[in-house]
Amino acid sequence: MTGSQMSQLGRHGLSYAGIAQVYDLARPGYPDDLFAHLADRLKGPQVLEVGAGTGKATVGLVARGFEVTCVEPVADMAAVLAERTAEAPPARIEAATFEAATAGGPFDGLVSAQAWHWTDPATRMDRAASLLRPGGYLGLFWNSGAIRRQDAFAALQTHYDEFGLFGDDRPQEPIGTAENVAAVQDPSTWPGSELADHPAFEYLGTRLFQWSQDFTAEQFAAFLLSTSHYQLMDPGTRDRLLTAVTATLRARFDNLVTMDWSTQCYDALLLD
Repeated sequence: MTGSQMSQLGRHGLSYAGIAQVYDLARPGYPDDLFAHLADRLKGPQVLEVGAGTGKATVGLVARGFEVTCVEPVADMAAVLAERTAEAPPARIEAATFEAATAGGPFDGLVSAQAWHWTDPATRMDRAASLLRPGGYLGLFWNSGAIRRQDAFAALQTHYDEFGLFGDDRPQEPIGTAENVAAVQDPSTWPGSELADHPAFEYLGTRLFQWSQDFTAEQFAAFLLSTSHYQLMDPGTRDRLLTAVTATLRARFDNLVTMDWSTQCYDALLLD
């Protein structure tokens, strides 16, 4: 990855400073079936979570009895995480990037929820291998979502056209159609390909967990605001765009947006 690409990743990955509360309220969590799957894969209690954010996945792991060490580079997000886990705290919360974190191993598992793409592709797999005990589990998972009504998705795209948002400036969440979601969930593409290619790991494939969520227009606007593309917009443009999107959803779509989520977990084991 070039320096400019890493810079772009850094801008997006660290763009959540100052909106931690919005992120925590607006972003979807994860289904119970996912945590049952993780509990089946993890053979010990010590888990490192990379890019823990505000604890959307952490709370599910802690509820299952795991001792979670969290690495989160955005201090505001880490502060919300500390509040959410105060009654059953993880072993440690470190406000640092994965690359700079001092958390040591060996861990029984390393998981990353919606965050592995923010880490350095040149070093992350080797670093993960160095932090896991032999046979340790590496689990990477994301929510991918499609707006159920395609006319509502088309209306959102029309607003992006009207505001001149094209190329790298065009928001990428939600993905769009169920076909678009399926395309990015091909187990042979990234990050599956990265797991399969690394000699220290056995790639076990993926599991999918399907669920849905209803948003009001205001809630959906808050979800959009919580995404990195919206955070990097000019504030005036962003406010006008969100006002337009909210008005359209109220007037044309009965103040309702249903998202069909698909949570995909990529599984790998560190070879002995």
